[in-house]
Amino acid sequence: MNNEILRLADVRVGQSADSQYEAIETAGAMLVDRGLVNADYVAAMHLREESFSTYLGNGVALPHGTFEVKDTVQDTGIVVLQYPDGVKWGAAGEAHLVIGLAATGEDHVNILSELAEVLQDEDLCKRLWKTDSAAEILEALSPEEQPEE
Repeated sequence: MNNEILRLADVRVGQSADSQYEAIETAGAMLVDRGLVNADYVAAMHLREESFSTYLGNGVALPHGTFEVKDTVQDTGIVVLQYPDGVKWGAAGEAHLVIGLAATGEDHVNILSELAEVLQDEDLCKRLWKTDSAAEILEALSPEEQPEE
């Protein structure tokens, strides 16, 4: 994942939230502050969650907006919030890493496949839940770029 999609400033460790709603609001606000989306997108993140859970397993949730608000997305990027004590994510489980996603065009497909490859490693996820290093999370979610041939 290139550094423009996820930057160190987009990773926050040691967060706490009383609810899934609050965690989505925080991730959405970070996407808005970064200029990736407007406020309508945050409302659509909540709507998506009502339709189906964005909980992926291994303590990871990936809230994102609905197709109907794709025109509110200005650029592609992700933000990562780490909740060491977890946040109850509906009936699905407890999220320790909440990754807010905004993507233009088909970018979300590539981002989701890259994240899925990394986040299927349960031991890695558990390590990322507990680290106090935003840089460690950034490095884990930003695998080395393959050299062009």
